[in-house]
Amino acid sequence: MKKIIFLISWLFISSVQAQSLTDPDLFAINMQEIPPNIEKLGREYRHAQSQYDWKYAYRWNMPPIFDNEFHNIITTFGAVEKRINNPDEEYILRWLKSLPKEYYPYIGPLLHTMRGLSGKVLDLPGIKETKNKFPTRLASVFEDIPDIEFASPAMYIYLMPEVWGEKNSLEAPDLQYRKLQNPHKIKINPDFVAQVLQNVPEENFALNQQEKPQNLGQRHYFADSQTPLSSADVKAFINTGEGLKKFISQNNNELRFIMVDSLMRYQDIKNGENESVSFLKTAVNPCQTIARKVKWLRQYSAFQTAIGAQGFGLEDWAYTCDKIVKAYRVYKMPMSYIGVLNYTRKGLYDKNLKNYGYAPEELQTMRYHNAAFVQMYTATANDIDAIRPFTTQLKNLFFDLGSQYGGTPIVFP
Repeated sequence: MKKIIFLISWLFISSVQAQSLTDPDLFAINMQEIPPNIEKLGREYRHAQSQYDWKYAYRWNMPPIFDNEFHNIITTFGAVEKRINNPDEEYILRWLKSLPKEYYPYIGPLLHTMRGLSGKVLDLPGIKETKNKFPTRLASVFEDIPDIEFASPAMYIYLMPEVWGEKNSLEAPDLQYRKLQNPHKIKINPDFVAQVLQNVPEENFALNQQEKPQNLGQRHYFADSQTPLSSADVKAFINTGEGLKKFISQNNNELRFIMVDSLMRYQDIKNGENESVSFLKTAVNPCQTIARKVKWLRQYSAFQTAIGAQGFGLEDWAYTCDKIVKAYRVYKMPMSYIGVLNYTRKGLYDKNLKNYGYAPEELQTMRYHNAAFVQMYTATANDIDAIRPFTTQLKNLFFDLGSQYGGTPIVFP
């Protein structure tokens, strides 16, 4: 009976994990969110990030009589040896254990200079012995440099032969070049041409023939996440390009968009969202993230001016843009991605991860990355057909906007 219950539980958990790869709500962005007061949130964020009480950060803030309570706190802190725990300590420890021991002489000396690391890291076998030790194996380009042993420990990693490809490297084979022959002249068979002209009217080959008007399909106003794309929607989005470039260059908007990103992550995590999910959803749904930043920075009117001429509102522009980005990603996906994507979709990558001894939190982070990868390269056949006539224009537009628009990654293969 216990075995049956265990089997049912395992199947349920497996189905949940498999479903989470394509679950659209996993990286969803709440477009109805009420933006917080970012000035107040910014002060809270800076205080949370600091490990020091900035009560008297400046001399002119100090009263004539020093605060007794604050004086006792800093005196006690200075009198004890208890350190502030480094939040990345466990990650550093797992990272070191996953590295080859040959790397330790190039990393250990730097770790021994870092403040706040405990013996858990510094007494790790292989790291403990590297304190104040200069590496013995150097890349050949550094062997004749005088006094190189006085280099900063932060530079030791660049002294490692493997960084320069000197260990286990393969010599490039000599390539045999041959002169290309001029292609043979193509012989035209008159009978074949006559047959073609018989089946296809000659006027269809006319060079000066006017191009027939293209049917772009229905233009979808007030689109949401479920609205299918049409070529008319794609054309309208492309026509917002100049407005988007102008908007981000005005009023220091680019910098403001980048800086608000950390506040959004802080708010998400504070509200219980997983840190990896908060980070990855900006790549899965970049345009909805941009719309969210517009609302947070109260730039709705200016952004609406940039996109409104094409009949877009902020939210339907975001949904349309995200569908275009995903369809374009799939359309341009290299063949090498297809195999990896199918491998990930079937859960095979997740099964292999369990054999490498990762901690549960590391496995969960990798699963989130797998799910983000799958969703970034998921689009309907209809959406791909809609962007097909405009792939060159989209390529040029995305190039002009850059790999990031206002600090939001628009990731392409």
